[in-house]
Amino acid sequence: MKLLWSIFAGVGGLFVAIAILLFVLDQRFFADAVRTEGEVVHVRFNSKGSGAPQIAYADGNGLQHVFSSNTYSRPSYRVGDRVPIAFDPDDPGNAAIDRTSDRWLLPGIFGAIGFVQFSFGLFGLLRRARRKREIAWLLREGQRVDATVTAITQDTSIRVNRKSPWVLHCEATLPGDSAPRTFVSRRFWYEPGRRLLRTSMTVCYDPRDPARHVVDTGDLDPRQRS
Repeated sequence: MKLLWSIFAGVGGLFVAIAILLFVLDQRFFADAVRTEGEVVHVRFNSKGSGAPQIAYADGNGLQHVFSSNTYSRPSYRVGDRVPIAFDPDDPGNAAIDRTSDRWLLPGIFGAIGFVQFSFGLFGLLRRARRKREIAWLLREGQRVDATVTAITQDTSIRVNRKSPWVLHCEATLPGDSAPRTFVSRRFWYEPGRRLLRTSMTVCYDPRDPARHVVDTGDLDPRQRS
């Protein structure tokens, strides 16, 4: 799972970086651009009904140019609409629509997607690191009790490449309890051998909160069948 969380965080960070780059380039372009007004002369539509306009405008020397937007929007522009245009005075053919919604669309999309993915991945990595610290403490300081493996099942709450991991279910009666408790092991990304059923495992738990526990599987490799 560490690889999965790392991929989420990495891709999210890349998207955020792209959003920042687009924003910086946008700020540089519009800081020196010349403003004028253009007219929509054509609208290209995609299969979803969104439209991208082609806008005719004149530069400072009166030369005509046509800017073709690659941004599709809905509702779309209509032929004849007057649209504010900004163009590079050194390269009048290099232009952009001078509206906040158009300027922020791509940086906003990349930034929003990147932030969500990065946050999701970072949360997973932090939770994994916290769990590792908790396991280390439980193995070192926790109370120990022998538990019996009663079932081997798949954790269907997680699916990676259409596969779910396997877990061992162990039962043990803690001091002071009248009934046994069930403890679940770490996940295995391969099917454990049925030879593990009815075998004994050590459970390390926090006596103040038995819900904090770990099944000590050590270097167990359930793929090794006897």
